Amino acid sequence: MGRRFVEAWHKAERGEITPPIHRLTFESRDAFVTTFSPARIALLKRLAADGPAPSITALADALERPYRRVHDDVAALHAAGLVERNGRTITLAASKVSAHLDLNAA
Repeated sequence: MGRRFVEAWHKAERGEITPPIHRLTFESRDAFVTTFSPARIALLKRLAADGPAPSITALADALERPYRRVHDDVAALHAAGLVERNGRTITLAASKVSAHLDLNAA
């Protein structure tokens, strides 16, 4: 079992309530780079700066990018759990992203 899981288990046994920590793990560096492309990072930063976007059209206009490309990026970021959709509105699922790269991994 993972160290984080065991630590959380022991805290729960002691009755310690901690806010959930959401983690996203990628199977490969390529999967990470695909998910966090420069265009998608710009999209996430725009949502962080401006707040929720009322629609993909509004977000595409703000980013000065084609609707279809922004739609595809929102779908991929939503599937990864990085943005949330509530009707047409798009919001950030997290305000901070950290990356850890294990150089010793096979």
